[in-house]
Formats: sequence, structure tokens, C-alpha cells
Amino acid sequence: MTLADLIAPGSGRTRLHFLDESISVDYGELWKAGEAMGCLRASCDGKPVAVVLTNSRACATAVVGAVAAGQPLVSVPMPARGAAPDWYARFIQRMCALTGAEVMLVDRSLLPLLPPMEKVSFVSFEDALSLSGPRAVDPAAFTLTQFTSGSTAEPKGVVLSGDKIVANLLALVEWLEVGPGDHVCTWLPLSHDMGLMGTFLGSLTAAGDRWARGLDLALMTPQGFLRGPARWLSACEEYGATITVAPNYAYDMAARKRGPAHDLRRLRTCVVGAEPIRVQSLERFSRVFGDSGFDPTAFCPAYGMAEAALAVTGTPVGVRWHATEIEPFPDDPRVGTDAAQGYQVVSSGVSLPGYGVRIDGDGIGEILVKGPSVADSYTGGTRLPDADGWFHTRDLGVLRDGRLYVLGRTDDVFHVAGRNVYALDVEAFAAEVTGVRSGRVVAIPENGDLTLVAECEPAYCDRDSAARLAQALRQQIVARLGVRPRRVLLTRRGVLPMTSSGKIRRKPLAAALQSSEVKILAGSLE
Repeated sequence: MTLADLIAPGSGRTRLHFLDESISVDYGELWKAGEAMGCLRASCDGKPVAVVLTNSRACATAVVGAVAAGQPLVSVPMPARGAAPDWYARFIQRMCALTGAEVMLVDRSLLPLLPPMEKVSFVSFEDALSLSGPRAVDPAAFTLTQFTSGSTAEPKGVVLSGDKIVANLLALVEWLEVGPGDHVCTWLPLSHDMGLMGTFLGSLTAAGDRWARGLDLALMTPQGFLRGPARWLSACEEYGATITVAPNYAYDMAARKRGPAHDLRRLRTCVVGAEPIRVQSLERFSRVFGDSGFDPTAFCPAYGMAEAALAVTGTPVGVRWHATEIEPFPDDPRVGTDAAQGYQVVSSGVSLPGYGVRIDGDGIGEILVKGPSVADSYTGGTRLPDADGWFHTRDLGVLRDGRLYVLGRTDDVFHVAGRNVYALDVEAFAAEVTGVRSGRVVAIPENGDLTLVAECEPAYCDRDSAARLAQALRQQIVARLGVRPRRVLLTRRGVLPMTSSGKIRRKPLAAALQSSEVKILAGSLE
């Protein structure tokens, strides 16, 4: 089965609603409009085409058309807010050079924002969909190159064949037990694997005759969500969504900025991706929206990565999410007894059908995954799986009773004052201090010392409040881990560089601190 076979329109009624454009379209109509991508494939001789994926109708049409025509796609990021044009051009040119792409598809509205790029020509989705003439169609030739999030390093291109994407989508719909009456609402960007695989292609798969036999897919834009998080839940109610997907921070934002009362009784599955998944976030959302009919068992924490298309583990549908206490990583007998008190970590569930997960070593160790969707190689040719088929994720985790708990990256182990310090421990304990924004605190090694950077809640941004908060953070880490951060730097909200799934990009942040590009609040400990 090709990916085109899997997502082709079935006999049921499927409609896509592009909320920020106030447009609804039958899927069969969108599929037909995408046939022009066969003309693009002919004009490009089947070479990969770079694409800046957005949540627009034109982009969605082009993606579906590319799948049907077998036009290989290379997903590249849109310009980040404040990014230097020259840097962005070099960044994209490297991606295009790695993949052989010479054409880049973008929304027409983005064309004026893009700097000229050597050997790369821009074509709007609208112009690509208006092409006519000879068509070249080979659905089996479709591939998608998606780049890793780059939370701890520069992104790497992962080449996924259509059959690997099919394998992951089939596992997804089996895990989520999709059936008639299910509908989906999402704001996740199609430029991220959770948005493209998990909600867009996943929904089109689920709409097939083997599962839901038609559904409604409501798509917001990420910008629309950020302008008003309550709109996400309003859209879930309006379109009768039973399934939605979001990273941890989105549930925090929705709980903090609750709008008018919602009826969330139909929401049976809320996938939570992008570790770390926080106990406080799930509990707060359940408490805030309890009177809206929200069922806490709807939460389905999950774990995945670009190298496996998307998902590897997930919490079974209808089973309440689970958390366990993790003690600080053992390292130094000098750590006081107070530091033995651990913190709660949410389980990312069990292996999806056809997948395997194990830990390298006893107890806490590197997470290894195996499954039919794990890519064979990165764009540079580096092989992903080892000789036995296991992919070494460089994520730290632990398995208990078959459940996976994700603890961070193996890269995030620092040597400070003669001992190993784990970023996860530092960040988990720092997050307990009142005044720190949820999920917006990061530990960074600097010249053998430890630096802590945190975004403040608005009420803590004046000099005196920031000074008290910085002292409280330093004392917390000393008391809980026996390590004294040399610097505790506080910033206003929105300053820390993030991936689209809500992870802080540690290495770019460290570089920005060295070049004094981060605006630090007065009162910080420098």
C-alpha cells in the first residue's frame, strides 16, 4: 500500500475546515485540486522540492497532491521571528544542498519575506496548483525529508519513504482506536511531525473506510492559537472534536487563559507530546476544565521522534495517565538527604503496535527504539539503526512495568565541580519555585560551572522581585542537588529560543548568552 492509497478519499464524507481562512472544503475536492502537483513533478524531473509547510488550504492541497503524484518533499522551517535574513538563507541553502532541492514551495504571503537564495527558486503553492501540461505520477516514489527539532544540536534531515510513513500512520490509528463519529481539531504546524503526521496525514488516514468512514478536520494556525488559546477549545466544541493533539505547554496556556465556558464532553483523546510532560500541567487543565465536562482519562501522553516518522509509545486510550517519582540521578554521596526527595515524571505510555522500546543498561539509561517506520539514514548517509535494528535516540529514560518515562537527553549531562549534573534534575527542581514560567527554565554548563536561565512570570520582572526570585532559585538547587549555580539569569516571557514543539534549544541559547544577545533582567545573579 502506498501513502497515496492510504489517504485517498473514501466513501464517507470528509471535510477540512481552515479556520483562519474561514474556508471549508470537501476532501474529494481538495484531492482533485492537488493533481496539478503531477505537473510540478514533471517539470522538476522528480527531484525533491523544498516546502515551507503552513496550515493553509493551498499548502494542504499541495501536500496531498505531492503524495498522490509521488513528488518528494523536503520540509524546511519558515523564517523565525527576528532571524537574520542572511543566516536564514544560508540555513535553507544547506538543507537544499543536502537533499538536492532546487525549488521551494511557500505560501504566496511569505514570498516578500524571503531573502534571495543561490540555486533555489521560489514558487507559491497557488502557482504550483495552477500548473498545466504534462504530468508525471508515481505514488511509490514519494519521500518526505523532515529535519529533527534541533533542541540540542543543529537539525539533521531524516529521509522517510512512503512505506515507513504508512507503517507509523497505521500504528497511530490502531493506538487511538479511531472509529465512526470521531473528528479532529488541531492548531499544530504542519512543519512539525506532530502536526503533519499526527493530525493531518493521521486524520486523512483515519477518515478511510477501514476506520471512521469520514470525519471533520478543523485546522487552526499556530499564530491563531497563540493570539487566543481559548479559540482552540472553542473550535473543538464547535466541530465536535473527539481527538486533539498538543505539546505540554499548550495545555498550560489554555488553562491560564481560559475564555468562555466550553463543552468538552466529546473530547475523548488529548494526545500530549513533546517531553517533558508535567504532572502539574495535566492536573491544572483537568481542574480548570472539570466543569466543562473534561474527562482526565482523555489525556494520552506519548513519545516519538522525527527519525521514526512520529510516534513510538503512547498511553492506551481510556486508561488514566500515570506518573512516578524519579529520584535525582545518583552521583555524589555529598548530596544532602533533602536532595533525595524526587519529582514526578509522567509516563509516555507503552510501545505502539509493531514497535519495541528498551533501555541501554539497568535503571536509567539511553532509550533505544525499533519499529517499521524508523528511517534508514540521515541525508548525509549516516545510518540510523544499529546492526540489530535498534535506533539509539540519545534520550534518557527508564522503563517501569512496561511504561516508558522520558527524562531528557544524554547530551544534557554536565560536569560541574568534579561531578556529573543532570539538566533534568536542575530544571525539574527549579520549576517548583514560584515565579518561574512553566517549562521555561534551562540549565547550561559554562566553563565548568552551572548557569540557570529562566523566564519570569510578569509579576516578578521588576528589580526587587527578580532579585528575590534569583536567590530562591539558587537556594533551591543547592538544597536539592548540592550544586551552586554560579549565575541565575532571569528574562521576560518569550525570550528563550524554542522548537515548534515547545522544547528549549539549549545550544543556541548558550551561544546567545555568550554573545550577549539575551536581554537579562536587572536583579539576576551574574
